[in-house]
Amino acid sequence: MSVTDETLAQARQILTDLVAIPSVSARRQSLDACAAQVANLLETAGLRTEVHPGAVGPFVIGETGAGEFTLIIYNHYDVQPEEPVAEWLSPPFALTEREGRLFGRGAADDKGEFVSRLAGWNAFRAEQPGLLPFRLIWIVDGEEEVGNPSLADFLKKRFPYLRADLCWWEFGEIDSSGRPVVLMGFKGILAVELACTTARADLHSSYGAIADNPLWRLSAAIASLRNADGRVLIEGFYDEIAPPDDLTKQLVDKPPFTLDSMMDATGVKNVLKGVKEGNFYERLNLAPCLNVNGFHGGYDGEGAKSVLPAQGSAKLDFRLVPDQDPRRIADLLRAHLDRLGFEDIELTILDAEVEAVRSPSDHWAVTLGCELLERHFGVSPVLQPSSPASGLAQPFVRDFGATLFGAGLTHHGAMLHSPNENIIIDQFERMIRFASDFFDALSAQAVQRANAPPSGSR
Repeated sequence: MSVTDETLAQARQILTDLVAIPSVSARRQSLDACAAQVANLLETAGLRTEVHPGAVGPFVIGETGAGEFTLIIYNHYDVQPEEPVAEWLSPPFALTEREGRLFGRGAADDKGEFVSRLAGWNAFRAEQPGLLPFRLIWIVDGEEEVGNPSLADFLKKRFPYLRADLCWWEFGEIDSSGRPVVLMGFKGILAVELACTTARADLHSSYGAIADNPLWRLSAAIASLRNADGRVLIEGFYDEIAPPDDLTKQLVDKPPFTLDSMMDATGVKNVLKGVKEGNFYERLNLAPCLNVNGFHGGYDGEGAKSVLPAQGSAKLDFRLVPDQDPRRIADLLRAHLDRLGFEDIELTILDAEVEAVRSPSDHWAVTLGCELLERHFGVSPVLQPSSPASGLAQPFVRDFGATLFGAGLTHHGAMLHSPNENIIIDQFERMIRFASDFFDALSAQAVQRANAPPSGSR
């Protein structure tokens, strides 16, 4: 499919207009206005549109086409807060070109991804304006950046019997060499807070000779959860995990980058005991892990203060893999603490809604997409079995039966959630051309498969 200079210019203007709307879901700011703009864009693109209220921001739905093949596209229009504003080199809500990049809050996450697909769709429909031979459902979320509090319930009510083939996820990656990285899954997450109280108020530290200290208790409890290898020591933690299939094992056996390059790019100085070049990528993709996100309590001001704190707390998160139920892991954590004598430590679940998913990478549409990515980027893409991060993909994968396809333009220097968020213009335009060709190829395949003789016929 041909993508004209006019199409590229229009895409730039659409992105400019969307970035100008400060749709910050954490502040519930401008969400209705941005939803209305997205709905208008989808309607102008020929889709039947609906806007539904969400717990935080509205959901926008666009639908068109019919056929045995169903494609879901999932994007979101809400963005992270722009603070700290002083660190932006240009206004956060004004799309600004600089050194071959476009800067602005949402330029990458996720308005740029949405616009690249929309522009590709418009280019495709300009040349193929007839009845779309497959069903397209475009879902644009208004509360992704605050944890999707009502997405799963909304999808169940709006699409109670839906079966889908492919879910083009909200983002994909492009590594530092310009090679596309296609994500086929995400880890789940369990976030908890542990709290301990040992007195009515802070005491003089001399009482430490006889009185327990909540920070000591929390430290001991947390130390009991993991060893130096990073292996979680909670009884039953690994029981439900199935071994990876052969195809997944092949993918993680060929890392697209080295351990040293990862350490250099991130500034990591120390790795866990047992982590080495031969296993680090498998662990990133397939291994669960436990993190201490923050430790709080006592005096942390300037100078010394001889105090025995009365209270302390710590926030932890578990990154989980398929078949690990976050709420079951929370129960196992509670049992572990009680078994070791930490019954007094309170456990509060902060997030247990996101379960891990991992799709097979041999779906014909994934293969087709990878072939087109190679054509437009000039290098074979990397199929990554699972992002080390988490995303609420289980309604699409488990409830709808869709294969995940995470292809997009988020490059490794995009500064997501940070000042100076950006996309690379050349990659933005390549993704528009890819999207146009991807829609065209899916359309051709849908027709071919619909006309194919039944299996076993002669």
